[in-house]
Amino acid sequence: MIRLIVALAFAAACNNSNMSMPPDMSMPPDLLPPPGPDMADWGMPSTTFPAPHEDPPQVLSGGGAVLANPKFVPIFFSNDDAATRTSLEQFVAGVGATPYWTAATSEYGVNAGAGQTPIELTETAPASITDAQIQTWLTGKLTAGAPFPAPDKNTLYVIFYPAGTSVSLQNTMSCVSGGFGGYHSNTKFNGANVAYAVVPRCPDDPLLPGAPALDIATGAASHELVEAATDPFPMSSPAFAGVDDGHYYWTFAIGGGETGDLCAQDRSSFVKFTGFDFLVQRTWSDAAALAGHDPCQPTLPNTVYFNSVPQLDETIALAGANMMGVTIPVGTSKVVPVDLFSDADTGGPWTVKAVDYGALVNGSASNFMFDWDRTSGQNGERLHLTITTLKAGQFGAGIFVIESQLGQQRNLWFGLVGEN
Repeated sequence: MIRLIVALAFAAACNNSNMSMPPDMSMPPDLLPPPGPDMADWGMPSTTFPAPHEDPPQVLSGGGAVLANPKFVPIFFSNDDAATRTSLEQFVAGVGATPYWTAATSEYGVNAGAGQTPIELTETAPASITDAQIQTWLTGKLTAGAPFPAPDKNTLYVIFYPAGTSVSLQNTMSCVSGGFGGYHSNTKFNGANVAYAVVPRCPDDPLLPGAPALDIATGAASHELVEAATDPFPMSSPAFAGVDDGHYYWTFAIGGGETGDLCAQDRSSFVKFTGFDFLVQRTWSDAAALAGHDPCQPTLPNTVYFNSVPQLDETIALAGANMMGVTIPVGTSKVVPVDLFSDADTGGPWTVKAVDYGALVNGSASNFMFDWDRTSGQNGERLHLTITTLKAGQFGAGIFVIESQLGQQRNLWFGLVGEN
């Protein structure tokens, strides 16, 4: 629902080569990892791609409708920059007819999108506005009619706010650290659901350092257009709104469970594809993920996808869902096998690291200690990660991240530790 302004800052956090804490002999002996079991089961490099691994998350439908033939109505205010407005109008007019759009949405029952006549208002945007006020404003405009077209089951109103307007949604603000760069939702008009998206003009984004404001705006807008098409009425009739229960903790780590959310924290998701000169965000494909390919689509040219997947075969009840994880009470350790796979030959091994997600994001002391038997491998091989729970987390569970890196390419996988 929300394009969060969050970045998984591994570059700043990963000073240790394997993100593990070496055994500290000043620690109480009962907190030191026990001698590892026989680690001979390393598998072996395989030419069968991808090698077997546990299933990835899947974005499931809640049963609501999608926008099968979306119609994008862009809305601008008089105090917007004219050149930027023109570019955004071109973006909205063209994005729904691109191969990017097809790759991002077709498997979810969404066809090509069509940009509608832009609405260029004579009124100025306020310095600040809340989502509740936006809904009241939008329904008022729809009641008044022209130039606002009457909504139908495929209409999405895309409201672009100019620089200088701050938008608040619940307890979050636009364009601030930990805030959002855009969102989509729905309201009611004449008893029917109406889909809308809000794209503020953020001056910067931690994933796009130094990027022009236009790139930041189209990156956020593409995220919201895809999500609004695949989950247009999240507040009343959700469609592709969240991942399966077993992987529900991914939504805590990523900041949401819609198709755009699952790829939003990866810099490589933001791309300008040939033939469409606007920055867009790649989004999650259930089909590609299940096939062992890059789940963020469209696939980047000339890349091989690889990742490292922990075997998590215990059920952990958390936040009303039965999630798959591993139970490691405080003061104990457990060895978690990690299966490596790629969708083609990577030309050599990649390296792995593990980190406590909470420590990574919040800068706090880690709740876990990580120790690998090996820190590199390739398709078909199996590594072993010893996790020691040092202290309990706030919710009796914690998320860890496995980072796989080869050259400049980096891929992430999340795991869950129950501490009780």
